[in-house]
Amino acid sequence: MFFNSEIDKVYLINGLSRSGNHLFITWLLSSFEISDTVYFLNNVYPKSDFSLYNDSVINVPKLMKFRVATRDKGNQGEYINHEIRHKLASKQQTLYFLQGKIKKAKVLIISIENNFVDILDFFEKRFTNTKKIYKIIIIRDVLNLFSSRFEAEQKVIKNIKKSDPNFLWHTYETDLLTFGYYVNNLFSTFNKNYITFNYNNFVLENNFRKELAKKLNIDYNKTLITHSKFLTGSSFKNNENDNDVYKYFMRWYNYKDNKLIKFFMDNKELMDLMCKIFNFCFEDNNKILKIKNYTININDYQKLKQKKKEKEKQEQKQKQKDISFSFQMNKNKKKKLKKQSTKK
Repeated sequence: MFFNSEIDKVYLINGLSRSGNHLFITWLLSSFEISDTVYFLNNVYPKSDFSLYNDSVINVPKLMKFRVATRDKGNQGEYINHEIRHKLASKQQTLYFLQGKIKKAKVLIISIENNFVDILDFFEKRFTNTKKIYKIIIIRDVLNLFSSRFEAEQKVIKNIKKSDPNFLWHTYETDLLTFGYYVNNLFSTFNKNYITFNYNNFVLENNFRKELAKKLNIDYNKTLITHSKFLTGSSFKNNENDNDVYKYFMRWYNYKDNKLIKFFMDNKELMDLMCKIFNFCFEDNNKILKIKNYTININDYQKLKQKKKEKEKQEQKQKQKDISFSFQMNKNKKKKLKKQSTKK
């Protein structure tokens, strides 16, 4: 099987969903050449996709159906921007690679979500003929991560309940078990055996992206930041402005009354870590938020949000008026035409 194939570079990635996994993966993918023919397994489930005890047992049909991202249509490769999708292997190549029929490969990317970090070590041990393995942990500040999960889950639950009313929606909820994964991932970043993708720093610091490229042995000048369509989330731009900072780092405000968000904000030790690791620092009894070179007054932000809400409400009212006016105009026009037709 492919664990025994001769592979130049293997990138093993672990992070909670909504941490910026696909922002990182597509950025990484963009750095390679078309000739590198990148194999990509997305969001694999270690226990059901692979045997924990037998390296030769791999659920190839399931991987092909649910996990592979290739350059052709009909799989997860379609979620990746067309600018870089062509760097992926084809569906046929991927099938042969997973079956062990292709004995040599340049690049393999495997991503895992919502797991403890030692899963990366589990995979690393199974590769017997790989030149270099990179183990990457994806992290994001706890408030915006969990708020992003709440937002995404509401959309997923809504869509699933439409198609399957009996679906147990609560099994998808973000809870304290997920926080256990989060703490494990966060503290594992202090271990030098792993490379850290810090979402907050990646968004705000060009130097962080350059240093990360060095650690991953990729050419920074070839990297692109593209928007992918894996679920729904923030589309990141290279040059951030104030509105972008609000978009990426103030999502938590929409869930400030959520009991889990309140629990996090009341935990001084945790919030001190957020300040130290992510430059996400609250001051003056949570009235001021400092994010790198930005300072946000929470009261001012609240007023700004309210003003925006009122503006949207007015715009919606005006839109309704315009539609009503247009409808009435068409109605009058039809009446006039009918009258003219009757006279003739």
